[in-house]
Amino acid sequence: MPMVALPTGADLYYEADGEGEALLLIPSTGFSCEVWKPSQIPLQGSHRLVIHDPRGCGRTTASQSVYTINQMSNDVVALMDHLGIRSAHLFGHSMGGRIALETALNFPGRVKSLIMAASGSGQAPRPGADCVPGLPHWLLTRLVGNGFEHSLREEYTDTSSFFTDEYRKAHPEKMEAFWRMVYPTHAKMDAYLHLITARHQWEATHRLGDVQCPTLVLIGDNDQGRSNHLVQAEAMVSRMRGATLKILEGQSHGFPWQAADMTNQVVSAWVATHT
Repeated sequence: MPMVALPTGADLYYEADGEGEALLLIPSTGFSCEVWKPSQIPLQGSHRLVIHDPRGCGRTTASQSVYTINQMSNDVVALMDHLGIRSAHLFGHSMGGRIALETALNFPGRVKSLIMAASGSGQAPRPGADCVPGLPHWLLTRLVGNGFEHSLREEYTDTSSFFTDEYRKAHPEKMEAFWRMVYPTHAKMDAYLHLITARHQWEATHRLGDVQCPTLVLIGDNDQGRSNHLVQAEAMVSRMRGATLKILEGQSHGFPWQAADMTNQVVSAWVATHT
């Protein structure tokens, strides 16, 4: 279980295995690298796969109590330095995509290609009250009213936010397995609120024209709930030079797990085309 004390102030847990093009997977808000197991581990067969617990998640701790997307991007680059990876392909899911995008903007030579999975560029393209920076009212109301664990479980497995209604009804055992996989190493409430704050204070929509690397914007056509990630995906593609939009039919926010084989095939094909 490798741990590394990074110069960015994080004692970071990571795993690296496989050979080939370096591919870093960056998870969504609050998730540790356990979320990629076993669904994305087959990518080790053709890539040097690197996964890690972001600061505040799982086994990673940070000396600072302030979290930002920029800090978490710096953690990614410091981890690449530790592993001797000059440049890599970055796959970021949801908030992980924001971290990957920040890395591509600030360290353009270090990112061979970018895969933005169910992600966005900040608050500006988000509809309704979510366009306002800061902790969302709906989130605080849900946490206070339902409690932390119940709120997370509702979002991840009990509504159509991550998995479609049809899939959840057909596979209740997979919903339970997903929850049991992610919750033990999920960020606890204190760190989770830091991460949510970081996510909702960050904005890069005005910088999308500066992205230099090939970018794949990957989104499910059912990911149109509260923050409508489909609208955010279309906004990114309209502002990035040469970005590719791929819409996955019948998928929601959690398509890397509902459709793991398809996701892995898309990622592998993209990396092979942009080596």
